[in-house]
Amino acid sequence: MRRSILTIRSYRSNDLEELHAIDCICFPAGIAFSRAQLRSYLTSPASICRLAVEEERILGFVLAEVDQRSMGHVLTLDVLPEVRKRGIGTLLMNVLHKEMGRRKIKTVFLEVAVDNIAARRLYERLHYRYVGRIPGYYRGVQDAYCMVCFLSPGTGSQFPMDPSNTGPSG
Repeated sequence: MRRSILTIRSYRSNDLEELHAIDCICFPAGIAFSRAQLRSYLTSPASICRLAVEEERILGFVLAEVDQRSMGHVLTLDVLPEVRKRGIGTLLMNVLHKEMGRRKIKTVFLEVAVDNIAARRLYERLHYRYVGRIPGYYRGVQDAYCMVCFLSPGTGSQFPMDPSNTGPSG
């Protein structure tokens, strides 16, 4: 039996339609990016996008922005439902962290829906910690947690913050 190889690569302009379709599968209307929003993020010089590809099929992607203050913001992590639990999300986040470390990014933050337990557990394993709750973040009705992770400069390795800050409060 031939085993397929999962590769990670950067975004290419002809990926837009497939990434938009994946985002619409992963998130409901009103939370998924519009095509125009996604294009704007993907073409921004401040963006980093990495794709997980197997046999020319995109299985998932991570999209983030960086700023001049050495901060990164994970905008979305999308993995097709039928290939979840294969470590693709973890791999994409680790590749993103390595790239951010190369760019001297020290702090990365993200927002995650309070009811998205699987994503929250993934981020916790990657040493993200809860720093706040944002009421109505999604569509004005669904709350999100803001989570943060600190990276070792130059390597992108994550390191834990205060070990007592492991769960949401409120």
